[in-house]
Amino acid sequence: MPRIARYILMVAVIAGLAWFIWRSRDEFSRIIQQINPRAFWLLLGPMIAVPLASLWINAQISRDLVSEFNVKLGGLESYALSTVNALGNYLPLPQAGAMARGIYLKRVHDLPYTTYAATVVVTYISSLALTGLSGLGGLIALLLAGRATPWQLWAVFAGLSGSLLMFTPLGQFIPLPKKLALFSQGLATLRAHHILLKIIFLQLALIAVTATGLFLSARALPGGEIVSWPIALMLGLISMVAAVVNVLGTEQIAAMAVAHTLGINPALGLAASALFRLVAIAVVFTTGPFLAHWLSRRTSRKRAEGLESAPAKAPEINSGVPDAPSGVHR
Repeated sequence: MPRIARYILMVAVIAGLAWFIWRSRDEFSRIIQQINPRAFWLLLGPMIAVPLASLWINAQISRDLVSEFNVKLGGLESYALSTVNALGNYLPLPQAGAMARGIYLKRVHDLPYTTYAATVVVTYISSLALTGLSGLGGLIALLLAGRATPWQLWAVFAGLSGSLLMFTPLGQFIPLPKKLALFSQGLATLRAHHILLKIIFLQLALIAVTATGLFLSARALPGGEIVSWPIALMLGLISMVAAVVNVLGTEQIAAMAVAHTLGINPALGLAASALFRLVAIAVVFTTGPFLAHWLSRRTSRKRAEGLESAPAKAPEINSGVPDAPSGVHR
């Protein structure tokens, strides 16, 4: 998305949220005043565990992907990269998290980011397909429970499920945008090493963890008992899709819209989504700077080792300084 379009969308989203919050200020005031402190504090621990679990799952996915290129990340190292990636995504710089991850992998493990990006493209498309299939499954569960299942959600999740075509022979005939051009290369890599199923399992676990987080956030608020786990799944899936836009407030707008279509108070949907995101931000910004500092020290140490070994490996280079790493982009 062009930068100017991103800024215009961000202003429009924030303005829309501000208008809705002001229009529903009495309702939000009631929600805040009626929070049960005991229930809230009992649920806070599990709510904090949700983003920690999400970061761990993302770390495992990245760890498995880079292992295909003979890069062995340690447990703490992969978790730190996952956290720094999340930290960067909260900054007002497009794809700052992905850039930081790519630079680290290049400098410390000599892994060209374009090589790694090919497999990332596959996980991106598989996550869209899994989102669609999970959404259809959740709608069926709601239908069997006698709850409303709006046609809009059926259409959205059916459309996302169409991403499955990319994993069939028909995928080679589907034109892809430039950012997804490496899909075939990445799919061949993952299929050759038989880890695609493991990645899919981890992505399903991430969907379940996100839904659980929104379920807990709703239950921590007055009136949240109306939000069952399948409904939280709907909120979580749409929020995950909206998060791809990476514009402040889009997840909350999406949660409001889904809550409204499901017959739930939009203010409750917004409050649950905002609480879920605030807890995640608190976890990332509490741990992220320390882990970023630790990764930075590893990068500096690796560069220092490279400077010391460069003359022995390439004595013809008078300066003894290795070539600067190539630019990283996504």
